[in-house]
Amino acid sequence: MLSKNITLQFWRYSIPSVVAMIVSGIYLIVDGMFIGQVLGAEGLAAINLAWPIIFLVTGLGLMVGVGGGALISIATGEGKTSKAQSLLSHAFLLMLIMAVLFSAILALLGAKPITLQGASGNIQHMAESYLGILGNGALVVLFSCALPILIRNDNSPNFATLLMIVGALANIGLDYLFIVKWDWQLAGAAYATLGAQALVMFLAISYFFSRYSSLSFQVSGFSLKPKYLANISNLGLSSFFTTVYTAFITLVHNYLFLRYGSVTDTGAYAIVLYLSVIYYFIAEGFANGMQPLISYNFGAKRYDNVLKVMALGFSIILGSGVAAVFLMNLFSELSVSIFNNDDPALLDATVSGIRIHLWAMPLDGLIFTGAVVFQSINRANRASFISVGNMAIQLPFMLLLPAAYGVVGIWLVMPLSTVILSAVVAWWLVSLVKQLKAEFTPPAA
Repeated sequence: MLSKNITLQFWRYSIPSVVAMIVSGIYLIVDGMFIGQVLGAEGLAAINLAWPIIFLVTGLGLMVGVGGGALISIATGEGKTSKAQSLLSHAFLLMLIMAVLFSAILALLGAKPITLQGASGNIQHMAESYLGILGNGALVVLFSCALPILIRNDNSPNFATLLMIVGALANIGLDYLFIVKWDWQLAGAAYATLGAQALVMFLAISYFFSRYSSLSFQVSGFSLKPKYLANISNLGLSSFFTTVYTAFITLVHNYLFLRYGSVTDTGAYAIVLYLSVIYYFIAEGFANGMQPLISYNFGAKRYDNVLKVMALGFSIILGSGVAAVFLMNLFSELSVSIFNNDDPALLDATVSGIRIHLWAMPLDGLIFTGAVVFQSINRANRASFISVGNMAIQLPFMLLLPAAYGVVGIWLVMPLSTVILSAVVAWWLVSLVKQLKAEFTPPAA
């Protein structure tokens, strides 16, 4: 990771990560295609009602994976191998604790997370079925999110990518079997997702007990250090808040669309999310590929490499965002048709949503990647502020725009708030670049 050709290292880590995320995006889209074609707007609306709660458990997995992974890479860069191994063991313990707590809380809440969004009738029953299945499998969901990130930070990005690909292919196959062939409806989608994630979890755990892992678990000689649990949680908190933000925004949008619009508008919102997920996963793939390199080089005080990785990563993420917005607007009707079974109202509502909702999408990539950069250098407070700030900025827009402009106002909430927060994040990043340039001391020849 201290290679003079840091650009090659960037691609070595980023390409597997991006491929893995694209594959994940494709299997989510295929998931939506099956649901949209077989169950229509009601199925799309129902799964969108369940996803805000599922986002929370995936957020816990990302919190442990990113927080633990960054600390492990920093410790490795500092030459503290025993500390890195201890951090890995604490990450596993933290995942177990969080999964048990999440399942218990969800069992106590029952149907409330769905009914609070304004759902009723058939879409409520479908959403409750989907959520109940994945909620009971919270341990599997959490581990399948966190472990590939920890494996990538163990200098095995290719195996981490392979895990994601295997999980995606398994999910697509199970979707076809459970939804199309066996007609299990939305429950089939939930069982398909859980089955694929269980496979990823099993293979990932096997990796850490194999000769390919440079880290080993401290089982017999394990010494609990609450500080490590707190450090992992604190550093990964931004990733959790990012998914909390996604969950919160999705939940509120669902409520607003059902209040000011209809089930068709809620289904259109689900399709817009499916279409935008490819760019977001590309951005996340590059950001996740940057993280081990930034953390390691920051720990080794090679700030020149940190700056090179940042420059390359941000230019790609912003450029791909602009291209994604252009293509989605150019081929909007064609893109929507793969989720739509001859419903003209759903087509019109979704195309309108694409044009109004997604124009600021590249700036979302800037915000997300900025948070990852601050996580990578152990500046947890700033990273967390970015994620929490995103929610706080959107609240006044959510209160005012829908009341004034109806459905169009709902679509405008996210892009307008994104523009404001991106200006703050850009300012912080420029300040960071200046600081790293000032503190860098070239290594002795």
